[in-house]
Amino acid sequence: MSTVEIASTTIPVGSYTVDPAHSSFEFGVRHMKISTVRGRFLDFQATLEGGEQPHIEGSIETASAVTYDETRDGHLKSPDFFDVERYPQATFTGTLVAPDRVEGELTLKGVSRPVTLSAKVNGPDQDPWGNERVGIDLEGEINRQEHGVTWNAPLPGGGALLDDTVKLTASLSFVKGA
Repeated sequence: MSTVEIASTTIPVGSYTVDPAHSSFEFGVRHMKISTVRGRFLDFQATLEGGEQPHIEGSIETASAVTYDETRDGHLKSPDFFDVERYPQATFTGTLVAPDRVEGELTLKGVSRPVTLSAKVNGPDQDPWGNERVGIDLEGEINRQEHGVTWNAPLPGGGALLDDTVKLTASLSFVKGA
């Protein structure tokens, strides 16, 4: 993971691991120009190192994508979309974390591209069991075509079945020393 620039008072010194039971990573894409289909990844990991030169990194198991439609979920796992057999993980490496944004590199289907996400850093705070926590809420967009996710179908009235813009949102709760 690359070094992330952030005030050391925002994320105290220490190693933090994401708490998946209290975190989420979701995506949405416009379908037929009339609605947004949303999904989430159920299996992901992330670490955060606090201090003078904090850094963040994470990975997603692409086969864990769910949209709660079995046919669509199967299609997402195919070479048309995530190609989970060849690319079982997507990764993110942060290069800058500021109070309002996180910049880094997203690798999906073997293609690495820069991405900027709006951010809100929450905490630190202590949970009822004495654990120190820090939260980061993220939102942003990527162009799926830039990552080799090119499948689409034409609509009879013009345009395409899927938009190229994919909205990403994550709400991550990190636990110190976990």
